[in-house]
Amino acid sequence: MSGLCRQVQSRNRLLENLICNRRKPVTVMRPEPNQFRALLRLLAALLLLAIAHGRAEAEARLALVIGNDDYTNITQLKKAVNDANALGKTLASMGFEVTTATNVSRRDMNRAIQTFVSRVRQGDVAMLFYAGHGIEIGGKNYLLPVDVPDADSGGAGFIEAESVALDDILERLRERDARLNIVVLDACRNNPFANSRTRGLGSRGGLARISAPQGTFVMYSADIGETALDRLGDDDANPNSVFTRTLIPLLGRSDLDLVDTAREVRRQVRVLAQSVRHEQTPAYYDAVLGEFHFGEIAVKEEKQESGFEVASLPPASPDDIVKPETELAETREQTASDPQIATRAMVVTGGEKDTIRLWDASSAKLLSELEGEKIGISTIRFTANGTRLVVATTDGGLFSYALPQFKKRNAIYPGFRVTAVSETQDGHLLLGGEEGTLALVDAETFTIRWQAQIHSDIISPILVSADGESAVTASGDGTIAVTDIADGDLVSRIETLPGKEITDIAFLGSAIIIATHEDGTIAHINYKTGKVIAAFDAGHGWISSVDIVGSGAEYVTTGVDGVLSFWIAGSKLPLRQLQAHKDVASGAKFMKVGSTEVMISTGFDGSLKLWDEAGRTVMADLDHGSAILHFDFHNGG
Repeated sequence: MSGLCRQVQSRNRLLENLICNRRKPVTVMRPEPNQFRALLRLLAALLLLAIAHGRAEAEARLALVIGNDDYTNITQLKKAVNDANALGKTLASMGFEVTTATNVSRRDMNRAIQTFVSRVRQGDVAMLFYAGHGIEIGGKNYLLPVDVPDADSGGAGFIEAESVALDDILERLRERDARLNIVVLDACRNNPFANSRTRGLGSRGGLARISAPQGTFVMYSADIGETALDRLGDDDANPNSVFTRTLIPLLGRSDLDLVDTAREVRRQVRVLAQSVRHEQTPAYYDAVLGEFHFGEIAVKEEKQESGFEVASLPPASPDDIVKPETELAETREQTASDPQIATRAMVVTGGEKDTIRLWDASSAKLLSELEGEKIGISTIRFTANGTRLVVATTDGGLFSYALPQFKKRNAIYPGFRVTAVSETQDGHLLLGGEEGTLALVDAETFTIRWQAQIHSDIISPILVSADGESAVTASGDGTIAVTDIADGDLVSRIETLPGKEITDIAFLGSAIIIATHEDGTIAHINYKTGKVIAAFDAGHGWISSVDIVGSGAEYVTTGVDGVLSFWIAGSKLPLRQLQAHKDVASGAKFMKVGSTEVMISTGFDGSLKLWDEAGRTVMADLDHGSAILHFDFHNGG
């Protein structure tokens, strides 16, 4: 059966069900005649293309929009139905076949969702938009139908049973194997429960963080713990909420793909909300590879043998660059006109609130940022000569982004949580895991070449030997291992200090390894013999990192109290110490900026500092915005 015939039959069945069952109004919105003829031509063209490529059906664009205002037992809303109707009309004009459901009970809401999901086929694009009340209970999100009861706070389970679980919708969509699922929720309004006994339900406001299934893009109208505005003030006569009125015009911009649209919605809504002293920053969860434009009929993608998708991206252009919301307009213009990103000396910082920022080390200016994807970061790493950034996430994912525009290129879930990434001399990726797994991944296809259990605890870091043949890994199990990069075979293991967890290592020359430990111990180890030459307490608790100063025998360590300590090999007393950060110092490393060596340090105080090569004078103090947990640098040139 052709995709077009399937759509027509599905519409007819839906209308017959509605007439026979006499349910709440659910309308199917068809494009206007001219638009419909244009859509038919596009679908016919797609069908021919699908046949040419061996596909059985053409891609369908299906949308369900739900708007709930008339709640009978909890606080009513005024703009959710308007939002649903307005967005539905916009999607219909873009070739979507739109079903609109307004002021629906739990039974009718479930029926509309199930009918919609059942019509989605492999290769389709499916979009669900919901405007109305939504709450978080026990870390899970629920969309509220108009007949949801105002129960006692002790009856959270009853509210869950009388609502629609977001996780259930996402899972049902995932099972349909669509090309792309888009879920947009303008459901982060104030606590809907007027009854004083139920105010504990959803008391944080907003919805809870989620992990979007592969192939799914989810967007919230407000971030975790925030509430979304219906209006900007008493004199705001706009019929739509602040989020939806911002989203609709952006959907029609041909220069914005799905992720760019979400980023621009986020920026504009934040500015509007701040104009009335309200914090509202839309959040999105991106588990999609490739690009999708609402004004185009196809998602651009390539399939890899691994089953993961990799985007086929155009060359970077000025419009591709994420424009940070800062006062650095001049810097943004300079960045847009400079496509030679690999020649820049750069630092990248990853914060505890999922923000990743890319900095120009020469000018100490912000280049671009990745913000709003709602990913927990476990490590980050520059690769491909600074043109890509590899990001490992706390849910076990690994993603590659093209820089500076942060376009997602690759993804893989290797089966373990990645805690360290390094790059081999031929450009492939070495991954170290939370439970001691080491793997080699092809950088282009993101397929695993080999995987081996090298340690019994977390791996961090991974160094590549000077000859490029071996991976040197340190672990929380207190050992340093040497592994053959070609086949993953263990070459040798050094037992360091029993019972002490290694946090970082650095080579001092070719024979000595400096190892730092979680309890504040520093060890000097002979790499050739595996013997511990010296071990002592540095006196500042947990040490996060170690790096060599210049080409001499001096090195620097970072402490839990924000102190940087400078040492000389063979001594158990520091040469000098520096209070660099007001909170935990998360790292200090040396990089090249032009012909000059510069020390960079980061801290839980959110500060990225650039120092002179001696580590004595601060040349720049940059604010990441939240605690910096991870960072990396690219020397450029």
